[in-house]
Amino acid sequence: MPAYNEERFIAEAIESVLEQTWREFELIVLNDGSEDRTREIAESYARKDSRVRVVSHENMGIAATLDQGFRQSANEWVAMIQGDDLMMPDRLEKQLAFLAAHPELDVAGGLAKHIDSRGRIIARDVSLLLSHEAVREQFARNELICFNSSTAIVRKSAVNAVGGYRSQFRVGEDMDMWNRLLENGFKILVQPEYLAQYRIHSGSVCIARARYIRDQVHWYRDSMLRRRSGQPELTWEEYLRFRRALPWYQRANSWRKDTAKVFYKAAVFHYAERRHLRVGAAVLASMLLQPGYILRQIAAKLELGRA
Repeated sequence: MPAYNEERFIAEAIESVLEQTWREFELIVLNDGSEDRTREIAESYARKDSRVRVVSHENMGIAATLDQGFRQSANEWVAMIQGDDLMMPDRLEKQLAFLAAHPELDVAGGLAKHIDSRGRIIARDVSLLLSHEAVREQFARNELICFNSSTAIVRKSAVNAVGGYRSQFRVGEDMDMWNRLLENGFKILVQPEYLAQYRIHSGSVCIARARYIRDQVHWYRDSMLRRRSGQPELTWEEYLRFRRALPWYQRANSWRKDTAKVFYKAAVFHYAERRHLRVGAAVLASMLLQPGYILRQIAAKLELGRA
């Protein structure tokens, strides 16, 4: 459980792990140089429950923190959960059963319900990665393989085999990991069950830096394509120069699509905070920029709401 300044939510996150129906585990809380009471709260649980261990270090970012967690783990299978998210009570039990039924896997993900700061469900995940055939098809199309890291359970040896997490990726380090694992022959599937609750709130990096994250996602995909074609990957600075050198119409079209997605993400955040007028404004802006994408997203949400 990586955590940075999560004093509002970390107690609830830890309790969601301790209340698992599968009881045999070690919970490693990775305090990444928090400046609030995150460490104090986590250590209070460690004093009460011998399954909890707190590892604190100076702030070094999510990728280096996750690498620290994998080094600290004595077990081959490592389940992940962010310090502001929640495990469903039977997550570990269901995931271990899924792994037993699919012994070929090196990574298993799941679906997550999206919640606001008060725990109200505001959305649900969908995934196309529910079969090996679907994963192969998406891989063959050079689509980025991604799912919520708070649902992931991973073989430690697989992560070590590809060199661990890469600290140059400041966000989306999990997306980089899943795609490098697939490129090296490891197997990934998403379990079609809701295993976690993913929290959207005012401190979420995905909201505060949505445009930056969109640019980073383009960099991940560019890096993936270069690896697969035998070319060297670009650094972040080299990639930005490469993007600036593209024809103006390509840059304009990319800006249009990215800005639509940023407005849609902002709409989800405003909905979580019950700012209904801002929800309407953000949805309208995203619709004007990329109507097809937004309509598909809304239709998927409505379909999940009826399910």
